[in-house]
Amino acid sequence: MISVFFKTYGCLANVADSELLAKYMRGLGCIVAENESEADLIMINTCAIREKAEQKLFSYVGRLTGYIKNKPHLKVGIIGCVSSYRARYFFAKFPYINFSFGAKNDLNKLKAYIADLIIKIESEKQLIGSNVPFKRIKDKNITELVEKKNLKIPEGSKTVSDFKPGRLRRSVINIMTGCNNYCTYCIVPFVRGREKSFEMETILERVKSEIDAGVKEINLLGQNVNSYCDPKTGADFATLLEKIAKLDGKFWVRFTSSHPKDTSKKLLQVMAKYPEKLCAWIHLPLQSGSDDILKRMNRTYTSEQFLEKVNWINEILPDATISTDIIVGFPGETEENFKQTLDILEKVKFELSFSFIYSPRKYTKAAEMEDDCSYETKLQRLEYLQKRQKEVSRETHDALVGKTVQVLVENVMTNGMFFAKTAGNIRVSVKPVSIKSDDKDIVNKFVMVKVVAAREALVEATVV
Repeated sequence: MISVFFKTYGCLANVADSELLAKYMRGLGCIVAENESEADLIMINTCAIREKAEQKLFSYVGRLTGYIKNKPHLKVGIIGCVSSYRARYFFAKFPYINFSFGAKNDLNKLKAYIADLIIKIESEKQLIGSNVPFKRIKDKNITELVEKKNLKIPEGSKTVSDFKPGRLRRSVINIMTGCNNYCTYCIVPFVRGREKSFEMETILERVKSEIDAGVKEINLLGQNVNSYCDPKTGADFATLLEKIAKLDGKFWVRFTSSHPKDTSKKLLQVMAKYPEKLCAWIHLPLQSGSDDILKRMNRTYTSEQFLEKVNWINEILPDATISTDIIVGFPGETEENFKQTLDILEKVKFELSFSFIYSPRKYTKAAEMEDDCSYETKLQRLEYLQKRQKEVSRETHDALVGKTVQVLVENVMTNGMFFAKTAGNIRVSVKPVSIKSDDKDIVNKFVMVKVVAAREALVEATVV
């Protein structure tokens, strides 16, 4: 029996791909290992969104030499975004890399390749202890290899979930891949390719299967889910959400990310129509509050248009929470530009913001722009923004104290408290002492709680 270990970097889209491959490989009889030392195959799913992620990746790959020496049959594969444009570098620098597969390629090709690779690894494991040398695999173009050898996904293959006890049964599902927006700072179109939506029928089958397996939270993913379009019928994202909401069962649906330019009233109205299943939380990336910087970023909206979409959310989904992404120190950003971003923060009162200093990426237009702002200044701006965001988050959380809300319990934390989230994605620490003796197993369940205290990162609550 073959053991595979997944090392996944980056966004939820990568997590979804790794989970899908893990379920597929379990269906082929493999075991998903908890660590590298148990593995016969190590698959590294890579992220190229920021330079720091790549640095972590290279450091990790370099540390694998010890495992290779102890297990001559061990295979190592690089997949994902970095593999889309740095495959040659990996093969040149790390001679023990066996295969590479980019994020823009058809995942079914990788599945067919893996089925064949598993047979090869099983054969090599039987030769352990003999004097027969292992042939080092160097498969640099999997798509070409699969087509040349006519490799196929085994007939009757199935996906097998393996939910860990004591944890929320959550599923992350890519409904599309790639991006057509070409923001000047973003490498995604170059590493994941042009936007491609997956068939709605296939997505619905996957969601139904997950619900039948006991999943309580479905996360729909895409670089811009709002531009989803069923390749068969032309149906949009709002239609997909409504079809999912009509499925039987008690579950929540979240989605990310939403591009402001494609956020529609139709989408918000569908969310308002099915509040028991479609979570009132929207992640709406701002990136900058300055129209000048937004134009340099090629975001195709103005700060006024962004605020108009926020007003739609507040009108149609008055209880919704909004989170965002913000880039600090983009080339050409002045102090006035930064203040304009802070102004949007004050007007919208984001519940949470993911903020980072701009990281230049190869192939992007922004990497060629003149940048006269020092790193020290960028860091000061980031620290101020994050400090103010914590204060705003605390204000949002303070407003919940005394209220009764529904939460979905995810797991037990190391301090003995239950960790949960509201439909609005607000983190909740639930006191175990408030739970009746005959109802302590509340993980993966919906419960009503009363918020009793607020902090910057979360609220504290007791079960009603």
